[in-house]
Parts: sequence; C-alpha cells; structure tokens
Amino acid sequence: MKYIIIGLGNLGKALAKDLARIGNDVIGVDINIARVDAMKQLISGAVSLDTTDEEALRTLPFKDVDAIYVTFGKDFGVSVQTVALLKSIGADKLIVRATSPIHETVIRAIGVSEVITPEEDFASMYVSHMLMGALFKQWYKITETHHLYKIVPPEIFIGQSLQNINIEEKFDLRLVAVERLLEVKNVLGVKRPSYQVIDHFTDAFVIEKDDILLLFGQLKDIEKIAELVKK
Repeated sequence: MKYIIIGLGNLGKALAKDLARIGNDVIGVDINIARVDAMKQLISGAVSLDTTDEEALRTLPFKDVDAIYVTFGKDFGVSVQTVALLKSIGADKLIVRATSPIHETVIRAIGVSEVITPEEDFASMYVSHMLMGALFKQWYKITETHHLYKIVPPEIFIGQSLQNINIEEKFDLRLVAVERLLEVKNVLGVKRPSYQVIDHFTDAFVIEKDDILLLFGQLKDIEKIAELVKK
C-alpha cells in the first residue's frame, strides 16, 4: 500500500518508519529539510515543501495513495490550513492528528472523519497502567468508551476454569484471547518458549500461571479485576 505522511516530527517519523518496515511505500513530507534528509534512506521518498502552499501541495501524488496522514503536533494553524487545502484539491483518505478538542472540532468540520489523538491515548494508557499495576501489559483504544486490555491474570484466576471465573457475568468484560507460553520447535528442531494465541474457548478452559489475557470492555470494569489484587 502507499501512504503520504505530512509532518516528520516524532509521531510522523515513527509512523513512516513502521509503515515502511512492513513493506509499504511511504512518502514523507516536511518543510524542515533536516527532518526530510534524516528519512530519505528509511522510506520510499521524502520531500521538503510548504504544505500551506496549494501549488506545492499539488505536486504530491495524493490521488495515487491509500491514505494521507497529517501529523503536525505544535502548529494548529499549519495543520488546519494543510487539511483544508488537501480537501479542496480532492485528497480523499485523510487521517489527521488532533492535539486538542478544539483542533479536533475544526478538522472534523472541514470534513475529516478519521482523527488520531496520541496524547489523549497515552494518558488513557497511563491511567490504565496505574490502575492495574503489575497486572498491566498493554492497552488498545477501540472506541471512546471501550478498549482492549492485555493483562497478567490475578492470582485468584490461576488454576480456575472460565466457568468458575465467569468473566462476563462478574466483571462485564469479554475474554477475546489468551496468549499461552508453550515450547515450540524451531526450524532446527530446538524447543524454545513462545507465546501462542488461543481464541476459542470452552467453559472448561483453565487459566494457567504464565497466561496473558486479552479483555474487551470499559475502564470501570477492568477496575473490578484490579480490586481483586488489593483485597
């Protein structure tokens, strides 16, 4: 797939590198020539131009890409101008970073439907981490209210069947998958520990000590599991 990343600050740079690493064609854009030069060897192409200049923006192959990311963090005005120009010249798939509720309101009013809020997401992940303590492994935003939580099972779950734990009834959470540590042979026939995903369960399925649980639900419900550790 092909992408344009506009803004090669911390977020844009990381996004461009990750998309390129998994085989996508990525063009990076920034007015800062030093940022552009730093990315040239890592992605398909990088160009320095002023994205508030309509003629300069039209030189980008925006109709030939699957999505355009606008990732400016500090300059509200540049972000809004860039997005408005992209919409006016017919750019289709726009994914835009919002740095505040006002910023998000403005870019949605321009016609952008996909908005990313990394600062807000980090805050939510930090709150989840603080709440879960040693149980916490990872957090993934799904909607404004519901998320995926990857956790270590509390001790009270270990050795218990799903029927006994009754996660949905007691905690209003859905068990999506379990990562289980198993010994797997590599190509040389050597056994090595590796986490394998289990996503089909029966009521008799038993939680083991080294399992990692992937749970779907709300923060207020994951807090019920965190309370088990405090008792």
